[in-house]
Amino acid sequence: ESNDDGKSWQVISVVPTPTGNAHHMSEPHMAQLKSGKLVTMVRNEPKDREKCFLLQSESYDGGKTWTMLHETPLWGYPPHLLTLNNGWLLVVYGHRRKPYGERACVSRDEGEAWDAENEIVLAEAFNGDLGYPASVQLNDGTILTVFYQQDKEGEPTSVFTTHWRLKQ
Repeated sequence: ESNDDGKSWQVISVVPTPTGNAHHMSEPHMAQLKSGKLVTMVRNEPKDREKCFLLQSESYDGGKTWTMLHETPLWGYPPHLLTLNNGWLLVVYGHRRKPYGERACVSRDEGEAWDAENEIVLAEAFNGDLGYPASVQLNDGTILTVFYQQDKEGEPTSVFTTHWRLKQ
């Protein structure tokens, strides 16, 4: 935390990681829920690429302590979390294996469970050079997600947007 507008910083906590896994994790993102609970998700890239499930940890005391990182049912990376107006938690992430594309998933219980059976395909792609999605909820309740990928093979990557509405 910083108490001087970012001139200096002090560590207030560390998210515990499973023994031996820390070197496979990066690019965390965090959201604060209406209850005050903090949820963070982390990109996970173990040697076995079939096991690139997002990892998650929770804090119930403002980030002073965290639960052990645990695997979610969501394959992809990196994550971007957003607390929606209705209190649900949204995560968007790149899906860098076939079928390639951008994905989203919702938790209706503050990240305790993810509706992986109803994973949302935001965009399809023809290769795994994609990702880094970020979302914002607009005043009308719709969601705008920005990400990168290639439009056509051989072209440079570009920035794309998807404007969508979550089914209630």
